[in-house]
Amino acid sequence: MRPALRELHPYWVLARPAGVWAAALLPLVGYGWAHWDRALIAWNQEWVPLLLLAWLSLNVGTLWLNAARDRDVSDVLFGRAVRIPRRLSLAGYGALALAVGLSLVLENPWIAGMTVSCAILSVLYSHPKTAWKGHPVLGPLTNILGYGMLSPGVGYALVGTPLTQRTVVITIIIALIVLSAYFAAQAFQAEEDRARGDRTLVVTHGPRATLIATRMCFGSAVLLGLALVLFGWLPLALLGALPGLWWIDRLLARWSRCPLGGDVSDAKRLARAVFAVTVLTLSLAAGDYIYHSVYTYPVAGLSTQAGHPPDRALLPHPILRSYDEVYRASHGRPYWPS
Repeated sequence: MRPALRELHPYWVLARPAGVWAAALLPLVGYGWAHWDRALIAWNQEWVPLLLLAWLSLNVGTLWLNAARDRDVSDVLFGRAVRIPRRLSLAGYGALALAVGLSLVLENPWIAGMTVSCAILSVLYSHPKTAWKGHPVLGPLTNILGYGMLSPGVGYALVGTPLTQRTVVITIIIALIVLSAYFAAQAFQAEEDRARGDRTLVVTHGPRATLIATRMCFGSAVLLGLALVLFGWLPLALLGALPGLWWIDRLLARWSRCPLGGDVSDAKRLARAVFAVTVLTLSLAAGDYIYHSVYTYPVAGLSTQAGHPPDRALLPHPILRSYDEVYRASHGRPYWPS
């Protein structure tokens, strides 16, 4: 390997390319949900690549600051231990600054504010003088805010639609899933966290309690989602994901019986299962959309039995789309309100 590439290689490894894409794509969750909730035609789609680039830079910077603090000597989720470059922290701050700069180009104060907030949380999470990562409350709270609320929130803000009650409940579900992933990621790292002086749940209560917390958070998210389906706020088609969700719960149950919290392979196995079930869920939602579209019914969030946004007419898809196209051309807004 050439000397220049040898110097850059640790930065690449510590950016965790196998997993950073998942966090960088979180704005698409909010962006997609804002469109589904109101059955919108794509809005502000030309700015999506820039937003995702900003979020990629933000998450790379976050990972670099985290690696500079942790200095792991054993394999970690979606990465491995490598030499820590002397300027890694500086590079991390630079990546955060780049993310903020890119967000300003979007000229959306909500997106800029949420990006700055995430950058501040990243610093507080990993800076040696604050080290929120090792705090029993501030650590999980940072993950809930950063990954569970603000990351999807910037995508939602790019569309610019008002909040709905259904969106608030979906945000709670996302936050619970993020909290579940946070606990799962630390379940096999008790010794590393203890050596750093962290007071994470796996240090204070052990791996089994951490994985029980993982199952409880995940189960709560599933039950809340199931309630939305049964109350008619989400499509009945999503019930087809229940076998996959049961599979994830069984994986967590088996993992919780492993001595010392298992190892990184257990976390990777869970991540693959979550990815597969996510694809299944999105496929079921797409099938529901196509079905209603073919039969010229209202589609997406307007096709459910309840929970509709109060500012949208429950019209057949072709009619509503025609209204939307005329309205946005004349008013510069993403949808035709009822």
